[in-house]
Amino acid sequence: MAILNGKGLLHSTRQGHWVFYRLSPDLPGWARDILRSVARASPESVHLPKRASGKTAVFCPSIHPAPLHLLFLCTQNACRSQIAQGWAKTLGMGFVEVRSAGTSPHPEGVHPLAVCVMDRVGIDISGQPSTAMDRELINWADQVVTVCGEADEACPVLAPGIKKEHWPIADPDRARGSSRDIFEAFCRTRDEIGIRVRDLLRRVKTDGGFPDLPGLPAS
Repeated sequence: MAILNGKGLLHSTRQGHWVFYRLSPDLPGWARDILRSVARASPESVHLPKRASGKTAVFCPSIHPAPLHLLFLCTQNACRSQIAQGWAKTLGMGFVEVRSAGTSPHPEGVHPLAVCVMDRVGIDISGQPSTAMDRELINWADQVVTVCGEADEACPVLAPGIKKEHWPIADPDRARGSSRDIFEAFCRTRDEIGIRVRDLLRRVKTDGGFPDLPGLPAS
């Protein structure tokens, strides 16, 4: 455990004579997939060891519930789905793995105003890639959320067990008016998506036993 903890694969919390370990939120997806497969194949290997008298006992909890694989889809993967990804990564606190994609990804990546309004609430999405939707990505997901009508229509039939919901969110990039008007449109989109993401994750938390989620940061 000490080796895994030292490598950043685990986080530990000491409570008296007990040390509680959990998987690091930064653990790569492939590593989580391996651990999830091991637990499914050998559930007897995931257990609570007996307390050692007079020594520091170690609790290694089950790796379940597994992180939710959450995929946000829109058309260009430049604004709405990127904002949703940023919110989910922040509010999910490592209990979800989040990706986003577009049916026709924008060649210039994330919209600068999307980056700006998310930065106002302390979330950096500048490094998120603009990705094309494909079958492999769809099959990776446990939950798919489409945030525009075009993506909802283009979303292929999902495999059994993959949940889907649609959020009809207006495209802030189509806003017209002064620079301030357009900026405020992006802020409204950010806030609407933040509320929807928080609601979704609270539902996931209830179903999967995840910890309480924080409130939305103020802009």
